[in-house]
Amino acid sequence: MLRIIGVDLGYDTEQVILRSSAEKFLTERYDYAAFRRSSESDAGFDRELWSEFARLGWIGLPFAPDDGGSGGGAVELAILMEAFGRHLVIEPYLATVVLGGGLLARLGSPAERAAILPAVIEGRHFLAFAHDDAGAPARAQRRGTGYLLHGAKRMVLGGPMADTLLVSAQLAADRLGVFVVPKDTEGITVRSARLVDGRRAADVTLAEVAMPQSALLGGNEDAGMIVEAVIQQAIAASSADAVGAIAAMVKATVDYTKTRVQFGQPLAGFQALQHRMVRMRIAEEEARASSLLATLSLEGPPEARVRAVSGAKAKIGRCARHVHQEAIQLHGAIGTTGELSLGAYAKRLIAYEILLGSTRAHLRRYALAIGDPEVAARGLVMSGEPA
Repeated sequence: MLRIIGVDLGYDTEQVILRSSAEKFLTERYDYAAFRRSSESDAGFDRELWSEFARLGWIGLPFAPDDGGSGGGAVELAILMEAFGRHLVIEPYLATVVLGGGLLARLGSPAERAAILPAVIEGRHFLAFAHDDAGAPARAQRRGTGYLLHGAKRMVLGGPMADTLLVSAQLAADRLGVFVVPKDTEGITVRSARLVDGRRAADVTLAEVAMPQSALLGGNEDAGMIVEAVIQQAIAASSADAVGAIAAMVKATVDYTKTRVQFGQPLAGFQALQHRMVRMRIAEEEARASSLLATLSLEGPPEARVRAVSGAKAKIGRCARHVHQEAIQLHGAIGTTGELSLGAYAKRLIAYEILLGSTRAHLRRYALAIGDPEVAARGLVMSGEPA
């Protein structure tokens, strides 16, 4: 594990193997042409490749061994997500594994986990977390021995390909519950949409959806803190993905300026452009440091998580915008064409700025967190025994 004590932030042997194997597999199997085939397909992803992810153990990576996973932690997940961002992987890993699977793993009873997670880990079942309310919050009203769900959810990542929706809804006294809802349940309408980066999402309408008491995940009628923790883990994971995309854009830009000749010399020979590329590289390192801090803070107290995760989302959002704008401009008009992958990376970073809370929203949240003198006075990473 990455260690906090002694400032030893090197990967251990298993983490190095994970990073190397992920990079090797994706370099061989997931080029820009593969990304375009997946994003332009009717399904929005490659089912055969998803099965390969399962075979490699990537889908089961963050789940406990008792649930059929390999027991990887936040650092292992970040390693894999950074590789996904570097290679434009569009398969619904964040939706099914990090968000949906994360909720099941934390909230679900042993019976609920056993009923769903094995099929998820084997690549046969897809999940989506329907949480972002469209207007008024979705509500769950008691009806006999069960509930009636009504409301609407927007931008449900992975919604079109999901077999099961995990729907958050307010219960009595403003408490939050999460319901396990098969997507074909009567009263559910799913309207698919394609995001700017090619991923699929859906707007979901719940019209008097009748659910039994057993549909309430874990029987937990006050799941708000766990939902928040899962969302923070998803933000940290998507931040690592953004770092991978930023790194790919910086490398592509530096490589391009070494070969593109203007006025008798490569663009990389012009000092003004060298300065701009140095600033891009600085933005990459700032983003990577912020992502690492968010990852290492996930097991800390709630106020430390908010500070680190929202701070990372805001910082990386700004770094991402700087890098993708500079990369496109330094490439010239060719940077906007579909022949180059550059535009796809830019769109992925634009989506990062919006999904799971905008850059501005997280900047406000970060400001509120450090407005507390006790939180502001603490070290960025809590000391103690490493996990």
